[in-house]
Amino acid sequence: VIYLAKKGIKVHYFGIGLIEYSFARFRALKHGLEDLIDFKLPFSSGTDYSFDPINGPLPQDSSLGGIIALDVLEHIPDYHVVVEAMVKSLRVGGKIVENTPFAKTVVSEGKEDVRVHLSNGGISMDEAMGPKMKKIRAGVWEKVDE
Repeated sequence: VIYLAKKGIKVHYFGIGLIEYSFARFRALKHGLEDLIDFKLPFSSGTDYSFDPINGPLPQDSSLGGIIALDVLEHIPDYHVVVEAMVKSLRVGGKIVENTPFAKTVVSEGKEDVRVHLSNGGISMDEAMGPKMKKIRAGVWEKVDE
């Protein structure tokens, strides 16, 4: 986010941890970039103070030009629901850059999945992105249809 803002690009920042959020905000202020970065809190009155990656930060109005999700989606159960919301947030021509190192094994039925990296639940990233997205190369997707 800091790198993009230093290039003059208006960005939105959303992180799931308050410590990470505070550090990113501190760095933005230190570099005088606060006008270029819209910080989205992971917990707010709009989400009844619970973490909600869909209704909290994502505009879902096809207004974003790009989303960077590096080492994020493997931490979210039913990640494909979040990916669907990410796609709705993008305008045609917008890109999603993601790196998602899913766990290789699935937890036995009936047991809670408490691993840091979850499996993809049997849904590939191709399926999660859906027909509106075209894979450009590994980890880079472009929205081709509204």
